[in-house]
Amino acid sequence: MELILEKGLSHQQKAVEAISAVFENVEISDKPQVYYQNPVIDLQSKTLLKNINKQQEKIIAEHRGSNDIENYLNLDVKMETGTGKTYVYTNTIYELHKQYKFNKFIIIVPSLSIKAGTKQFIEDSYTQKHFADVCGYNSNIELLTLEAQKSKKGKKYFPTSVRDFVIGSCQDKKKIYVLLVNMQLLTSGKMLSRDDYDYGVESFYQPLNALSETRPIVIIDEPHRFSKGQTAFTTICEKIKPQCIIRFGATFPEITKGKGKNKYQIRDYHNLIYELDACEAFNQNLIKGIAKEHFEPLSHNEEKVKIVNMKKNDYVTFHHIVKDKPIKKYTLNVNDSLSLISPAFEGITITAIKSATLVEFSNGLEKNKGEELNVNVYMNSYQEQMLKLALRRHFEVEKMNFCQRKFKIKTLALFFIDDIHSYRINKQLDKKPYLLEMFERILYKNIKEAIDNCNDEEWEYRLYLEYSLKHISECHAGYFSEDNSDTDEDIAKEVNDILHNKKALVSFKNPDGSYNVRRFLFSKWTLKEGWDNPNIFTITKLRSSGSENSKLQEVGRGLRLPVDENGHRVSNEDFYLNYIVDFTEADFAQKLINQINGERPEAATITDEMLWIIADKRGINDTNTVFFELGCKGYIDMNRNIRLDKREQLFNEYPEIATGLNLNKIKDVNKQKSVKIKIRPKIYNKLKNFWEILNQNYILIYDRDIDDILVEEIDRILNNSVFTRTYLQSSRQKIDFNEGKARIKEMSNIEEVIDNPLPYGEFLKKINRLTGIPVKVFHKAMINYARKHKIINMNKFINEQALNNFVTKFGEWKGNFLQGRFRYKSCKTFSHETALSNHNGIVKKEIVQGRIGTKIAQGEPCEKYLYDKIVYDSDLEKDNILSGEIDNIIVYGKIPRRSIAIPTIMGGTYSPDFMYVIKRTNGEKELNIVVETKDVKNKSELRTEEDIKINCAKIFFEQLKQNGYDVIFRKQLNGKKIRAIIDEVLDFE
Repeated sequence: MELILEKGLSHQQKAVEAISAVFENVEISDKPQVYYQNPVIDLQSKTLLKNINKQQEKIIAEHRGSNDIENYLNLDVKMETGTGKTYVYTNTIYELHKQYKFNKFIIIVPSLSIKAGTKQFIEDSYTQKHFADVCGYNSNIELLTLEAQKSKKGKKYFPTSVRDFVIGSCQDKKKIYVLLVNMQLLTSGKMLSRDDYDYGVESFYQPLNALSETRPIVIIDEPHRFSKGQTAFTTICEKIKPQCIIRFGATFPEITKGKGKNKYQIRDYHNLIYELDACEAFNQNLIKGIAKEHFEPLSHNEEKVKIVNMKKNDYVTFHHIVKDKPIKKYTLNVNDSLSLISPAFEGITITAIKSATLVEFSNGLEKNKGEELNVNVYMNSYQEQMLKLALRRHFEVEKMNFCQRKFKIKTLALFFIDDIHSYRINKQLDKKPYLLEMFERILYKNIKEAIDNCNDEEWEYRLYLEYSLKHISECHAGYFSEDNSDTDEDIAKEVNDILHNKKALVSFKNPDGSYNVRRFLFSKWTLKEGWDNPNIFTITKLRSSGSENSKLQEVGRGLRLPVDENGHRVSNEDFYLNYIVDFTEADFAQKLINQINGERPEAATITDEMLWIIADKRGINDTNTVFFELGCKGYIDMNRNIRLDKREQLFNEYPEIATGLNLNKIKDVNKQKSVKIKIRPKIYNKLKNFWEILNQNYILIYDRDIDDILVEEIDRILNNSVFTRTYLQSSRQKIDFNEGKARIKEMSNIEEVIDNPLPYGEFLKKINRLTGIPVKVFHKAMINYARKHKIINMNKFINEQALNNFVTKFGEWKGNFLQGRFRYKSCKTFSHETALSNHNGIVKKEIVQGRIGTKIAQGEPCEKYLYDKIVYDSDLEKDNILSGEIDNIIVYGKIPRRSIAIPTIMGGTYSPDFMYVIKRTNGEKELNIVVETKDVKNKSELRTEEDIKINCAKIFFEQLKQNGYDVIFRKQLNGKKIRAIIDEVLDFE
């Protein structure tokens, strides 16, 4: 499986364009003095500052930072974690090479895990193919990774990667040289600073001097780790001496301003030219939302006890942890009472300290070093409760991602723990570590329950779970800093999968066809920064972070939007990261919100722009009306100042002008009790006949000539470059010197085919599942194709690239050709449980909020409405719910999500939003209306697939009408009121 990269994502493209625009019309000499140097930027050019100022017009004034150019040009790019920072700076490298011929770049990262991720991304064959074929860059990156040298006696060899970077020639127009370095190599050791190597490069014997002479452009990843004045940054500026430093990060260093009582801290931005902060990232759904959850402690004092150390037959050390109080330390011996720690332990004593990791108490319980205990006589393990909660949340999401999608999403979970020894098996001991034993026991039980809850249609998920049950140890893996020196092959494979093989982690199958069930990852803080995986849906902190870390950094490992089984990023849904913490961090969600909103200066007044935004949103022609409205409601005074006590209420009612985070993007599950929405029986009974008509099972029947056309179309698509082979070609060059000048001499190269083969049978099954084409029909087409092209062995062409090519081209054909060439047929009468009714047809008492909408408004809906609360997803839906007093409406209701499954020609199903029963104009007969709401201003803003689904719905409801059911379907775009739709329907009756 390949992770599919997307070109032209607006939030990424804008960053690349902003950087490139800084150099427009600036004098850049592309004739360096020696062959290995970058083109020279005129740092004195006034155009540089002019270009920077132009880009900063879009930046909050307080964030622009110092606006000067010293010995080097500094540019800052702020992008929130999970929004594709590595992609952007890789794209920037290609763009600056294309536009300005720069071909020497040094990427400097703070840690080995970030280094591994960056190396994997840039070297990945699919990444190279993406930038070459999709983006059209006629060049390739040669990545040279600087690694620590092992000390050897004898000759001192100049670092190879530095040598190759330096001698890379600017005369090669298609080659970009990129050196990847981690911070530690700049700050510790003498590999780059020593000058006593036996051999140098271009007469340089000190690597730093050699790098300096290339006049590189330096890219710094995670700039908050490289504060100015720090050794690493000083080395970059004073030793490497780049022409330009571009800093990419979600967080930047802080500097202190003022003195004494007037001292304050600000972010050390330096020419910030692009800003995508957390607010924008969350609000634009570029990353997952966050749902924080913790277990409330059984003790009313919010306390727990942790076993931190012990010595066999001697003592045990405990930490008594109480929220918002200093930790108290207790050291107890055999026969000592735990009531010395808390009266809640009255009667419990230490009976034996059996080893350096195990203690026994008088109540018969044995506990391990590192365990955390509830403060009561039962001494429940707090960590066990957190594991149970985390696995419960995991399997809720996993089942939905596996069973309720056209393309499955593999669901992962990450656990941060205190101690490697509580998880890693010591092969010299017979007993499993306590945390590992606890986790596998709870996991086994959860998988068993999940298997029991599978119905007949979920057979594939059952197989996945059954394999997991038989291979529990394969379900989890760990990575700890100590693993870097471990020689165990199994541990090495775990580390490789986590650090270097992101594709494997998000794949359901191994290369041999067996299930890949590895989806639970354990670490200390080794994976805290720089590493992430898009399919992390749950993070559990079984340990404290130990400091007031950036809350965004902590959740950043799981913020990226997920990818499906085909490697496609799924961006058209609201996803949430479950974040499980203990009670000492119960305020985590609020602190996170404060941090996000604190990045932006608060609006103290209502501006003209805000008034126009409100007016435009509500269809008001002038801002004076809006100003009067806000004043009457007490939100602002006569001078447009926002009243502090009304601030939150103002932004709740007018979210379009809120400068902070959307309220539903970060949830505190402990404060959000599970909301049940009551279904009003009297209203349902009036909707019942209509509802049961909609809930009959229907199938798509295509026109008879489709089968013949289908065969021809399959042949046409197969002949349209489906079976192309992708090659990677090496570029080998030698530098010769002739008459004192260096020249490039091309050498013979090699080609490697990029191949992800599929067994033919699996290829046919996947084609069938993804397109609906019968296996026999497609097999026959494949035989015809092989005969036509005289191919004896097709197996070498059967791979994932061919599968993806065909499915994409076939989907395009279906969307264009099948419109109007099908009809719907009811396949059986209504006799099943629905979202609103039980199997016997009796209405349910309630429905969970999530089936109706993500937001709840205060107040009660109209008595004609199906539910007792105002639950909605968009402002347009809210308006519909509040517009129930229209005389012609008898009853109405929002249709539960995914409750009506209308098949579509694109292969999925479709469910509209609202159902209405209305009176005809003469009042004699009832009429049923189904409404699809789209909160966009015009039809052109609808995605192609959405438009096709809506067109299918039109045909479906027209078919119902022909079958004698009085149902009318209407599409509602933003700006059109439900009254207008009802009036239109009645006018045509």
